[in-house]
Amino acid sequence: MWVSSNPYPHRRCNVSRISQQLGAQGEQLAVGALRRIGVDMIQKIATPVALFPVPNMTAAFRVKWATPVSGDHTGIARGGLFVLVEVKTCFGRNLRWSDFEDHQRVGLSEHVAHGGIALVVYVTDNGAHVLRWPIHGFRDGKGISPSVADALALIDEQGLLGRD
Repeated sequence: MWVSSNPYPHRRCNVSRISQQLGAQGEQLAVGALRRIGVDMIQKIATPVALFPVPNMTAAFRVKWATPVSGDHTGIARGGLFVLVEVKTCFGRNLRWSDFEDHQRVGLSEHVAHGGIALVVYVTDNGAHVLRWPIHGFRDGKGISPSVADALALIDEQGLLGRD
């Protein structure tokens, strides 16, 4: 489902709220895809925030994101391997390098450098594609289409553990 404008023109609708709802749907699809390939004990990584009261408004707060986190989820693969997961929900378009914040790319790469498994779950119109980080050929200025993601996707525990 691709949302290009307010689907409820008769209501005031916050586009960021729609984006959050699509992201939440993507997260649910991602968790299912991770379980299917053998990732267990999947936990959401909480993003720390600080709330600041908005002057002259009752019960209104400005949200300031605190320390950035390296991914969206953690999990465990067979043999106790630690898994770090970043989920990107991109309905109606390719996954772009610019969809990742610098700290996310660094966190995924450091996780791999320390012997863990880093995954990107690219959620598209046609499902969730679990990709191992680093993704071959993916860099600044390059995108990944759903069909390319489908070809690169891990489909089972053997792929997850690098035994395919």
